[in-house]
Amino acid sequence: MKKIGEFYKEKILILPVRNLKIVELPAKNGEVFVQKDLFGWKLISGKSIVECSSEEEARYLRVFLDIGIKDIKIPVDLNYLASILQELETLKSKTDEIIEMYLDSVLDKNVKEKVRNEVYMEIVK
Repeated sequence: MKKIGEFYKEKILILPVRNLKIVELPAKNGEVFVQKDLFGWKLISGKSIVECSSEEEARYLRVFLDIGIKDIKIPVDLNYLASILQELETLKSKTDEIIEMYLDSVLDKNVKEKVRNEVYMEIVK
């Protein structure tokens, strides 16, 4: 199975700099979710809100916010972003399943979250 870090290198970092923008993400604080309102799409984590230009952008950023990444490059081309998004979300979902399988026996939520974050930092390199 491909790692999220490999996906990022193969699909994002190969793009010319002019086709990317850098988004600074807040620290993960509780549940992370995407929401549409009258003014557009938002990525919400606790009291932190990131304004997004599309649902795809919000979903892309959600993956990396959930992992704990602070600064992330995102393709400017929304068609390209839409074409790679499903693969990224599938990778994240499969990775979550594997990590969760190993963490089932850990009962302390804080320890579980700390280990999950450390594992993600290793696999996104």
